[in-house]
Parts: sequence; structure tokens; C-alpha cells
Amino acid sequence: MANPTSPLDNLHDVIAPATVAWWPLSLPAFAIITGFLLLLFVTGFLVYKRYQLAKAKRQALQESKSYLTSNFANSQALHLILKRLVKHYYGIEAANQFGEKWQGIVLKTSKVKLTPEELSRLYQSESNQPINDFHQKLVKAIKQFKVKGALNV
Repeated sequence: MANPTSPLDNLHDVIAPATVAWWPLSLPAFAIITGFLLLLFVTGFLVYKRYQLAKAKRQALQESKSYLTSNFANSQALHLILKRLVKHYYGIEAANQFGEKWQGIVLKTSKVKLTPEELSRLYQSESNQPINDFHQKLVKAIKQFKVKGALNV
């Protein structure tokens, strides 16, 4: 036996392991991919349902922009838009209310307080004077309208 002259002569070559193929995937990898795709699908479905739910409100907002002046006829039209929103989201029974019950519904759905005087002036056909404050309240009620939730009326 020959004595090595250098300690490096005792080292052996390092053999690199073979590369591992990426396919077929392991079961946890399939589970993660399936979970991610399912989460993506459910999120997309919920976003679409929310978009469809708010369709009537978007249309009402678009219609209310055409009534920017605050004359009597425009206030009546805005009030009808608000009634249509309540009918669409909460049913015809809620939309058919008047007086204090209607004020309560508007307060619950949009957090806007209507006064009995404003509503009585709106229902009088001989009054053609502008109702500036009431007009602004109706526009605010349409913008803040709550499209989901129980009314319990």
C-alpha cells in the first residue's frame, strides 16, 4: 500500500442524484390546485351574483342623474324611482306603504329621514313649486339604498 502524499487523494468523487420528474404530481399538489381552482370559481360566482343583485340600483342611479334639476315633476320621478327600488328588492307590500310606514321603510333602506310635510306636498297635484331639500333627500336615498338585508316590515 502506498501512502498518499496528500490528504486530498483520499477524497472520492461526489455523484449528484438524478433529477426528480415534476409529473405526475403528488396528491397534496393535486389537492392544492383543486382547492385553488374551486376558490377561484366560488369567488367569481359570488362577484357575479353581487353584480347581478345591484343591477336595478345601478339603473336607478343612472335614471336619477337625468333629474338633476329640482322641480316638482323631477321630485315625483325620483320618488317613483325610489318606490321601484323598494318594490324590486323588498316586494310590492313594502312599496305600497305610505305615510309613516313609508318613511320607516326609506329610513331603514337608505338612512334618509323624510318628513310628512315633504311627502304630503309631493302627493298634492296643485303644488308646482320646487322642493330643493326634498329633491336632494331623494337623490341621497337612491344613492345610499341598501340592496340586501331584511326589512321586517
